[in-house]
Amino acid sequence: MKRKPQHKTIKLIGISGRQQGSHDSLCAYYSAAALLCALRPEFNDSFEADDVRADPLFSGVKRRRGESLDKLVSSWLVGGMELRRVTGALNASCRGKIKTTFRHRFIARSESNYEHLCSMIDQGFPSLLAWDGREIGNHTVVVIGYERHARSRSRWLRVIDPIQMQEVIEWGQLEALAQSPLEIVECTRHDGSRPDKVTTFRDAQQKLLADRTLHERYDPARRAYEMIRGGSKPNVRKVLERRHEKTKKAAGPNRGRRVI
Repeated sequence: MKRKPQHKTIKLIGISGRQQGSHDSLCAYYSAAALLCALRPEFNDSFEADDVRADPLFSGVKRRRGESLDKLVSSWLVGGMELRRVTGALNASCRGKIKTTFRHRFIARSESNYEHLCSMIDQGFPSLLAWDGREIGNHTVVVIGYERHARSRSRWLRVIDPIQMQEVIEWGQLEALAQSPLEIVECTRHDGSRPDKVTTFRDAQQKLLADRTLHERYDPARRAYEMIRGGSKPNVRKVLERRHEKTKKAAGPNRGRRVI
């Protein structure tokens, strides 16, 4: 008997998370580092540097008058950092031949903004998501995927959480917990590679339908994802083709170079 898919997960893979300490306020730092390295892997070694001046985020934040680099790092460690300043550091780090730009904005806890974050995943872009919650205060995670359930109205995001508290967030629950508008940092342009994307399907008993798994890799020359494993059945190829058409429409006439 053919099993029908009831649960679909789309996830960007190969993104390394960095763990936050128990007594620091660096969730935005670790999340931004994961976002930057996901799109610009050449920065991985920079975050292992002994000299803080070589760190692309610490050194990239625009300092206020009279604010030394050491003072900025100490302040971030103890009290966190505004996400708009973190976005400035991301953009400062990405100046060069490969164009990568980011934008910070406040968003409402609405269905359309949930769908927007999902569309970013479809295009191969992780995003930062931040909120002010009742339990842990201001917190930032990296959105790396989403889930759809055929028999449920729940809307799930898959995330990399620096404090490793959660791997999925239910959007409705986030709407209830957040005390103010959400914040996101999204990629608005990227000319380089993007993370691999994996789509999996499960049946009503949550058993994996392995023969329907899709593994896609981004081709910068074609500015499109291509299937590298799985999806041999015609109906799976149609799913992939429909998603590519949807991604092109969302990306606009520049075919993926500019997202917004």
